[in-house]
Amino acid sequence: MTTSKTEVPPCPILSLRLTVLVENTSLRPGLIGQHGFAALLETERGTILFDTGATGEALATNARALGVDLSRVGAIVLSHGHYDHTGGLSVALAAAPGARLYLHEQTPAKRWGSRLGFKKSIGIPDKDAACRARPQWETLEGPRAIPEGVVLSGSIPGPPSPAERGFLVASGGGTEADRFTDEIFLLARTAAGWVLVTGCCHRGLPNTLAHAQRLSGGEPIRAVVGGFHLKRLSRADLDAAVKVLDAAGAREILAGHCTGEKAADYLAAHARARVERLHVGFQRRWGPSAGSR
Repeated sequence: MTTSKTEVPPCPILSLRLTVLVENTSLRPGLIGQHGFAALLETERGTILFDTGATGEALATNARALGVDLSRVGAIVLSHGHYDHTGGLSVALAAAPGARLYLHEQTPAKRWGSRLGFKKSIGIPDKDAACRARPQWETLEGPRAIPEGVVLSGSIPGPPSPAERGFLVASGGGTEADRFTDEIFLLARTAAGWVLVTGCCHRGLPNTLAHAQRLSGGEPIRAVVGGFHLKRLSRADLDAAVKVLDAAGAREILAGHCTGEKAADYLAAHARARVERLHVGFQRRWGPSAGSR
């Protein structure tokens, strides 16, 4: 079922368990810390892998060490088309061959980072694997409720964000500034409130939270989890992030990946919510029970 861009999909109250499988840092031996992001989301309706990290080695090694059976994954969601979120895709598909793959149709487009006059390819390295899985693709434009009971945002509307700066995407025979039309986030409704999981938040926290509140029917977004791409942004941008997090009703900010250490410190000092840092093996539950392995 594909919803329109303005329709809010239904979302039941779920129990949710989140386990971080790939993150920049690891706090114990046997786990691989790697620039990237992947999180396992378990609900009573099924198991979701949100992003796949930069390499299959990190995804598979960390999953084994944490006792995670990737074959139980029923849905794989790619938040956007950068290598550090999609590099483990072929391993994820091999481990869970029956899983549905959710992504925007522009996610496999070629992409580059461009800073200080240098241009570096940062697009999806497993594009061929994704294309071979095309029968399993379910592409998103607008928001969609999936069988696991959560909502995927579809494209995030709003004005250009400072978090988009320095990125390029293939367009025609050349390139253009990447506006991240392919970026999506996940929204789950739990007994503790709405939980938002984002990969990099390139569309910016103001656009992301505004869209999340449209999808929640105006209800507070109690927890915001993932990378927020606040590093190298200005004090005014950080203040704007704090303002929208407070206005959305956030009580928990679980920050990692591309957030930036100084930016995370700033959130901890100024936002009303409790701020915690993500790492490989980080786990959080919302609700009385959140599935079992």
